[in-house]
Amino acid sequence: MSSATAQHALATDWPRMMLRRVDPTRNMSRFWSAQLQPSLFEEVLLVRNWGRIGFRGQEKSYWFSTRQAALAAFNKITVAKCRRGYTPDEECRTTSSAAYDRAVGYAHRSEAPPRHQEAGAA
Repeated sequence: MSSATAQHALATDWPRMMLRRVDPTRNMSRFWSAQLQPSLFEEVLLVRNWGRIGFRGQEKSYWFSTRQAALAAFNKITVAKCRRGYTPDEECRTTSSAAYDRAVGYAHRSEAPPRHQEAGAA
């Protein structure tokens, strides 16, 4: 096993996000979750789950060749869900990633997250 493989397999900072959207006036009680996890083939999986709270829901997985690409997709969809009214489920907060704080911050502010960062910009 190469050192890159060992480093990939032993990485412990895999972000996870659990969000809810509840509106009793519309009989809406939804959950949405996303998490990154390593695959056996040095790729990264983005696993999304969604459905009605109290039910199993649905699941879909996306494969990425790099962790950076998967994290970018994770951040993008998390921010989009927060904009649509989903709020973090504090009971299920298990991420140590800054993605959680960014998503929560943008969900509670009127400003949009930056779309692009130019090379060399801090």
